Amino acid sequence: MITNSSLIFEHTYAIRSYEPDADGTVSITAICDHMQDIASRHAETLGFGFKDLERTGHFWMLARAYVTMDRLPCFGETCHLQTWPSGNERLVAARDFLIHDADGLIGRATSNWVAVDLETRHARNPDEILDSRHIPETDRALTLPGKAIPRLKNGEFTAAITARRSDQDINNHVNSVRYGEFCLEAVPAEWVAKYRCQAVDIQFRNESHAGDMYSAACSEAGPDNGMQTMLHSLHRTEDDKEIVRMRSWWKEC
Repeated sequence: MITNSSLIFEHTYAIRSYEPDADGTVSITAICDHMQDIASRHAETLGFGFKDLERTGHFWMLARAYVTMDRLPCFGETCHLQTWPSGNERLVAARDFLIHDADGLIGRATSNWVAVDLETRHARNPDEILDSRHIPETDRALTLPGKAIPRLKNGEFTAAITARRSDQDINNHVNSVRYGEFCLEAVPAEWVAKYRCQAVDIQFRNESHAGDMYSAACSEAGPDNGMQTMLHSLHRTEDDKEIVRMRSWWKEC
């Protein structure tokens, strides 16, 4: 149950004309963009945003995110998000989200973040940055659907991707939401015409930069909770390093 607290941040986003797909609804990665924005806004107000960590020689890196939507909003609608730090465990700091439209709750999400040392690129204990004073006493929005996302060894469908300069973020590496978009590029058009992606669980394993080339792959993974699922992988072609692994859930249009 959400309670009033300065540790719970809210912001409303208008769905803009460039965000929807051909059917008029936004993609789930557009929702992820909103989540990334509100997380940054909240961290700044609490004193552990980008500029605060930069002064101490650190930056936040998203390690894993799980987003599930009951409904995807359309152009002209608004999307109201709530977010809060939801706990520290070992080397990750968790942050949760609730997503509403004008009629009520339409989505939930949880995410794990790592505070990385700029020089060593090693993760630091989040308790050094985010202590229990910043974590409200409220229920979790969502729990991760498993300890790890299964690895996809040989994908049935593939796509070649090259990261652009515009795909990089303020930390000078490819933005995490773009990785989700890269993974979805491998999904065949026939599948996208029949199904709509309603949930993603994405695990970030390595950094990459503009100019890097990748092989995105995916395969059907069977039904789960009344939805079809796919497993995804994204490897950098230069060194075959795994950049991302992802699972997605799809409902028939």
